[in-house]
Amino acid sequence: MKFISYILMAFLLLLTACSSPVHSSGAELKAQAPISGPSIQGTLKATQTENGFVWMAVELNGDPKILTPGLHGVHIHEKGSCQAGTEKPFTSAGGHFDPGPFGSSTPVEKNHPYHLGDLPNIKINPLGQGRLEAFISSVSLKEGPLSLFDNDGSAVIIHKLTDQKKAGGTADEAGGGRLACGAIALVK
Repeated sequence: MKFISYILMAFLLLLTACSSPVHSSGAELKAQAPISGPSIQGTLKATQTENGFVWMAVELNGDPKILTPGLHGVHIHEKGSCQAGTEKPFTSAGGHFDPGPFGSSTPVEKNHPYHLGDLPNIKINPLGQGRLEAFISSVSLKEGPLSLFDNDGSAVIIHKLTDQKKAGGTADEAGGGRLACGAIALVK
């Protein structure tokens, strides 16, 4: 399965390189989010590519007692708000980003794993560090129906558990509780 993922990533990289003109016709759109939670720090960086994909990179560093080794769900959520001081931290970020007439951000089980904001899991090492890079076509940094920058923005959430990418599963199978959050903003 890992081998197929590497082949697919190589194909996407090759496709991106071959389909992008040598000289860009406009300003490159970039976004970032400082990610934080109790004993967790990190960043999300995103770049809109000319062929419509968004390249995203998430880097995390945290206390391995909280950001435990293994896989953790990473999702774009529908609101650019990261209030930690609530009974359930970061619920101000809303549900998974899933705009459109057939979208359903809550309950998470309703449209999971097909939310447009569902990203691959991030693998955290025994030191509490991890990096995720992915090209995705389900969101955009440009204006439009898939834009992360609607009236209330968007946030990235790092979940306590693995997102099992399972249709009809429970909230825990979709990543469980929220460990860290970062409001996504355009870089000027």
